[in-house]
Amino acid sequence: METSLSIDDPVKSFVKNNPQCAKVFEELNIDFCCGGDASLLTACEEENLEPREVYQRLVELQSAPSASDQDVSGLTPTELTEHLESTHHVYLKQALPRLTMLMDKVHQAHSSRHPELTRLQTVVESLRADLEPHLLKEEQILFPLIRQLEAESPGSRLEPAQGPIRVMRSEHDGAGELLKEMRTLTNSYAVPEDGCQSFQLLYDGLKELEEDTHLHIHKENNMLFPHH
Repeated sequence: METSLSIDDPVKSFVKNNPQCAKVFEELNIDFCCGGDASLLTACEEENLEPREVYQRLVELQSAPSASDQDVSGLTPTELTEHLESTHHVYLKQALPRLTMLMDKVHQAHSSRHPELTRLQTVVESLRADLEPHLLKEEQILFPLIRQLEAESPGSRLEPAQGPIRVMRSEHDGAGELLKEMRTLTNSYAVPEDGCQSFQLLYDGLKELEEDTHLHIHKENNMLFPHH
């Protein structure tokens, strides 16, 4: 992470410079994707956190690089679309059906004692209903357009992609709201004392889904889309 960044810089800038910062923000419930334009100072104040302490944690990550966090900041728009499809898109296509089935199983077994599971089931189904066609629109419309435009005029900020990008941003906002509700309904993925192994697997899976989708949206909103 660039040490030139300060608490007055946007939250998204920290993740762009060091993807590991996303893990700290997830832990602290700081929105770095849809709300990534907020400064670190503002984001910390909204969560009643001490900005200097959070900033110090982010700086310390510089000395602890992780090979699992791929730095995509140097990718071209075409390369970034390929990265998104081969990582986040593949993950969602596998995770959404699995988590929907697991959600149904847990709801059937535990909803009488945990009525919040009924709303959680609706949220999970809504996420799947929103995200699966979203991926198709990116793969069939937006990403091919970005690749075509870059091939025709490398490095240019090209207007023809603005319409589809606005649609994708709006859909990202909708998914972000569902993820926030999912975290609230699960009490930040805390499994109740009477929860079975399937309950634990579900909450672990939903937490992973939230983290991956936040990073996915960040890469598109704050790294891919600004090229256009």
